[in-house]
Amino acid sequence: MRDEKKVSIGMKLVRMIPLSLVVILATIVVVRSGPAAISAYIQSYRDNVALTLTVVMALFLFKSVSFGLPYTVLYLAVGHLFPLPVAMLVNVVGIAVNMQIPYFVGRYGHFSFIERAIHKAPFVQRYSEREEKNPLVFSFFVKFIGIVPHEITNLLLGTLKIPYFRYLAGGILGLLPGMIATTVAGCYMTDPRSLQFILAVIAFFAVLFFSYYLSRRMKKS
Repeated sequence: MRDEKKVSIGMKLVRMIPLSLVVILATIVVVRSGPAAISAYIQSYRDNVALTLTVVMALFLFKSVSFGLPYTVLYLAVGHLFPLPVAMLVNVVGIAVNMQIPYFVGRYGHFSFIERAIHKAPFVQRYSEREEKNPLVFSFFVKFIGIVPHEITNLLLGTLKIPYFRYLAGGILGLLPGMIATTVAGCYMTDPRSLQFILAVIAFFAVLFFSYYLSRRMKKS
């Protein structure tokens, strides 16, 4: 019986090797290239709108398997490249694209040791113990607080079997405040003395402060 259990665990670890290699290699590429180089790479395609959008979406997808590419870099680059309303829409779509792969890996990967590790987290335990669960609100707070890397929270929410559309809506809404502030900053980054840029930077740090405050309150409670 023990031998069968060891074989089962071994097979699950083997199944994780390809994904782990992708994550490690993607992160190495991003770290070595640097966020600034990636931002410059996006802007090099600005004369071709269709190609630019393709590259941006590819990078949002790439970020879902890499820990070295911050959302901030992508938001700023998109805000700098497109008119503000278009940039907002592009970034919302980009967030949705980014949230796909880890969620489905978590939901359908059936890695029991990941499930056991996740359920040891206090906020997951509190959510699981509630009689009336609101997966949309839970997804919102997990993404808004943002202390854990978003790639991991996407995996976490998938493993918890959060309904897909509630996961998507809650996740996008949770990231929206920071995204809006950063995109506006990107739109006016060529004029850092402008009121719009200054207010966007203030709003960005206000979101960071409030998310940190909220995480502290949740830990104490």
